[in-house]
Amino acid sequence: MYETLLITSSNLTPVGVRRKNNCLFFRIFEGKSYRDLLRNTEAIIQIIPDAEFLVSIAFNIFPRIEFSPSQEVRIRRIKGYPWIEGYVECKKIVVVDSLGRSKALDCVFEPVYVGTVKAIPTPISRADNALLELGVLASRLLVGYSKGSSETEKLKLKVRELYRLYKKLGGRSDIAEEIYMLAMRGSDGE
Repeated sequence: MYETLLITSSNLTPVGVRRKNNCLFFRIFEGKSYRDLLRNTEAIIQIIPDAEFLVSIAFNIFPRIEFSPSQEVRIRRIKGYPWIEGYVECKKIVVVDSLGRSKALDCVFEPVYVGTVKAIPTPISRADNALLELGVLASRLLVGYSKGSSETEKLKLKVRELYRLYKKLGGRSDIAEEIYMLAMRGSDGE
């Protein structure tokens, strides 16, 4: 699974994608991007090698972003990062897991254009990997709160453990602190 940024007609959101042959596969849960993809099949997948950037977008803490026009689709891309333009075919599904039932789309992204940029590659640290997982689990915890799930206590423990690991690995992001505090609302925190 590769963590990328999905850009639709009115939204951007991190999404994990799997690659098979020339297509990318992903699942998107109900929200703005879900609704966008039901109305417009154009999308852009951007490769963002910055865990803090991806996690901040997931929690609507927007960093400064500059957009540029794309080549083949009518959606703008984020300037400075490689991108893939394409069309998405989606199938509506219902996901049942420990948090309950959720509407989702299983999607196949078919590329029509790949854009590259000249940039100095930056390595991903172990703290970056912990931050990505912290973002995923914290977002699940927020869903658990909204659904009144009995799984929230287990998720809180996992979020706490991941936050500690992130700090131990040298993570110092203010975004991580904000996300942790948001996820721990209603508990004693730390």
